[in-house]
Amino acid sequence: MTTVPIGSGTEPADPAEQLRDKAPAVGERRLLTGLMANSVALYAVYGAVPAVLLANLVADVAPGSKSTSLGIISAVGAFGAMLANPVAGALSDRTHSRYGRRAPWMAGGALFGGLSLIALGLGNNLLWIGAAWTLAQICLNGLQAPLTAVIPDRTPEHRRGVFSSAAGLAQMLGAVAGTALAAGFAHALGLGFAVFGVLVVLGTAVFLLLNKEPAAPAPQGEAFRWKTFVSGFWVSPRRHPDFGWAFLGRFLMILGYYCVSSYQLYVLDDYLGLSRDRANDLVPLLSVAMLPGMIVMIVVSGPWSDRVGRRKPFVVASSLGMACALALPLILRSEASMFAYAIASGFAFGMYMAVDTALMTQVLPRPDAAAKDMGVLNIANALPQALAPAVAAMVIGVLGGYSALFVAAILLVVLGALSILPIRAIR
Repeated sequence: MTTVPIGSGTEPADPAEQLRDKAPAVGERRLLTGLMANSVALYAVYGAVPAVLLANLVADVAPGSKSTSLGIISAVGAFGAMLANPVAGALSDRTHSRYGRRAPWMAGGALFGGLSLIALGLGNNLLWIGAAWTLAQICLNGLQAPLTAVIPDRTPEHRRGVFSSAAGLAQMLGAVAGTALAAGFAHALGLGFAVFGVLVVLGTAVFLLLNKEPAAPAPQGEAFRWKTFVSGFWVSPRRHPDFGWAFLGRFLMILGYYCVSSYQLYVLDDYLGLSRDRANDLVPLLSVAMLPGMIVMIVVSGPWSDRVGRRKPFVVASSLGMACALALPLILRSEASMFAYAIASGFAFGMYMAVDTALMTQVLPRPDAAAKDMGVLNIANALPQALAPAVAAMVIGVLGGYSALFVAAILLVVLGALSILPIRAIR
């Protein structure tokens, strides 16, 4: 397996075009099945480990500092994941082997990610736990980056709404199922980590066995140079304005949404004036209230956008819908308004998840660097989630409480909607 630099003088023939040309032979049904199996397994890990297994493990090892310790470990892991995703994507873009570009990275990421999870379950001190979880995050993003590139690699543009919907549905189902399954291992953490480690390997194996890539021969080009490789991660918004607007739109939408959702418990406690016990009881109920609308819109919106041949109206409408949902608790402080917010935001976020990925695949600067560019766009998803708690705390402290937080979140998602309008390559 070899790599060549991004931006080298001689560009290889795009293997993605070969895969799209062979789409009928590959089989759309097998591609959908493999994509969903792999995504469900991967996002089951993301749902199970941070919220349940890792939190319990840290509490067992360091009960006196569990909150601070979990925050530090999570932040370090998230930083490693955020860097690993575009790097792994870029390396897979430039990989040439008898097994194709993506398969070696997916297989390696799943295998070493699974082993890292097993090692994490054996941890008995914070250093071990932090190192193992960070390594697991890096390896799993080595799997996620080329998996994300499957849609631009292997599907025609007029069918990407269907695949985007399938990916969004798989991610949601995986996260929910993973969290529920992990609860059964709260008193057998080592076994729980091992189960999810094996699960991600099996999910990846299903995809790779159903969807084999053609060999990607090494082109004639310049030798690998780190400077060229690193500089390839910068995508100039002046040269590629559609890419820049799409990045900004996703960043603002995700930041606005998570500014409120990451402080949901405190909103119920301090903004609505509920008791802590009542607030803790309501948080899972609000999550359940989001699900029906989210599922409906994920299933419907992607294929709908394919049929009408438009993406921007769906992304703009979902962002504005999120703004309306956020306005409900601002207008009326009550449990009913929070449930109304949860239901409305479920519809809005479901539509966003279904169509935004399809839109992103159509603004990539270079088809032969799809995994790298999708990894860069993923920063617009991961970074605001990491920043949201700090931004929310600053807004609450400086601008005067939770009403200001809702106003700020509304402004962010509206600006996210407006950022989509200047995109010219997509209707």
